[in-house]
Amino acid sequence: MSEDTNLDDFQRAANLRQASDTLMQRLDRLYELESRKRELPPERAEFVRLAREIEDLSRALLFSSGEQVELAEAIHADVKSGDVAADVPIRDTPPKRDAVAVLAEWRAAERRLTAAEAGSDDERAARADVERYRVEYRQITTPMPRDAKA
Repeated sequence: MSEDTNLDDFQRAANLRQASDTLMQRLDRLYELESRKRELPPERAEFVRLAREIEDLSRALLFSSGEQVELAEAIHADVKSGDVAADVPIRDTPPKRDAVAVLAEWRAAERRLTAAEAGSDDERAARADVERYRVEYRQITTPMPRDAKA
């Protein structure tokens, strides 16, 4: 399996983690809003505002759960076909990294590469890090074709 394939697998797992995190955050927020609404008399304007906010959040929650099902089905199919080994639960999958964090690590790796002695283990390690961060940054910042989006 190529490094790009491993990175694709990581991205898919990170996307599933992000979808799960979003779902849980929205559930927490929904619980908080509904709890506040339950304490209000229905004649208050805030009661109606909260009811509308709860409705909007419920729609977003439904979208998040649908997104997660699509990701889960795709990963499950890949695991069953042997294309991917998914042995890590969602909670143990690292959150998806943003381009700014990856770029900072890429730059630090390039500085280590520049400072490393030619032919040394430090140079080889820094060169490998530079390449890994370059690939990860490209994965994060390259737009997906419309038909490939999950």
